[in-house]
Amino acid sequence: MNLATVIAKLKNDNHDTFRELVYTYTPKLMTVARIYTRNAEDAKDVLQDAFISIYQHIDQFQGNEERALLAWMKKIVMNAGLAKYKKISYTKEGYSLDSVLEKSVEPLALANSDAEELMKAIYSLPLKYKRVIGLYAIEGYSHKEIANILNIQTNTSRSTYSRAKVLLQKSIRPNKMVL
Repeated sequence: MNLATVIAKLKNDNHDTFRELVYTYTPKLMTVARIYTRNAEDAKDVLQDAFISIYQHIDQFQGNEERALLAWMKKIVMNAGLAKYKKISYTKEGYSLDSVLEKSVEPLALANSDAEELMKAIYSLPLKYKRVIGLYAIEGYSHKEIANILNIQTNTSRSTYSRAKVLLQKSIRPNKMVL
């Protein structure tokens, strides 16, 4: 069955087609949900909320390619994850420029890691670091855009990203010294 047929069935409230969509895309979308939530349980809640939103708004999807559908659904999951903690102030989570340590991160240390190891390392980061890594390195937002999304300063986004890279390098290559 081609994607145009699937989308048409979804827009006509075909529950079996939606169930198939959920089963097909849950693994990919769970990865996104894990980046924007504190733990696996919150990620499951966010993913469930996102699928409800996808079902309710499928008529707004404009496209006929699988990658466009996946990108649209990822955006919904990302927004659901960000909305889950919207009430929490980043200052309460420890965002601060007071102790910014500019350290160089060996790019090859991260580039040589396999994807599963890297994702486990990202999942283990505190939420503030996961979000910035997800938005900057995975989703491709600029630090200025991240600052607007998370309601933080642009420099805070940059320093948080820098710290996150150091933490990732340490967790992936714990015996290497970072200068």
